[in-house]
Amino acid sequence: MSGVPVAGTAPGRTTITARALERLATGLVVDAAGVPAGDIEISLHDEAGRLAAGVTLPAVIGTSDRRTLPERGAALRETVTRGMHDLAARQVGSVSVRYAGIHRQCERRVT
Repeated sequence: MSGVPVAGTAPGRTTITARALERLATGLVVDAAGVPAGDIEISLHDEAGRLAAGVTLPAVIGTSDRRTLPERGAALRETVTRGMHDLAARQVGSVSVRYAGIHRQCERRVT
């Protein structure tokens, strides 16, 4: 991946590898969807100068989140798009979300 110049800094270069971008995307999905990183598959490729991301993850059930899967997918697309821009200065052109399997999550009560 190419370096990203930042105005007003010392000379040099910051390089973000493809693997680092994949890990960043995985972290964003973990935070947004609440599934373990090992259950998430990320694919990134170039799409006319922008990143195209493919995300495969299990659907989370057993939480108080009552949004539909399409609503969760839309929120996940927004999170990945915004996070990749804010944290890695990358433009994301598309994010395809695919639900494969389920992840049961029991909410615990604090007494």
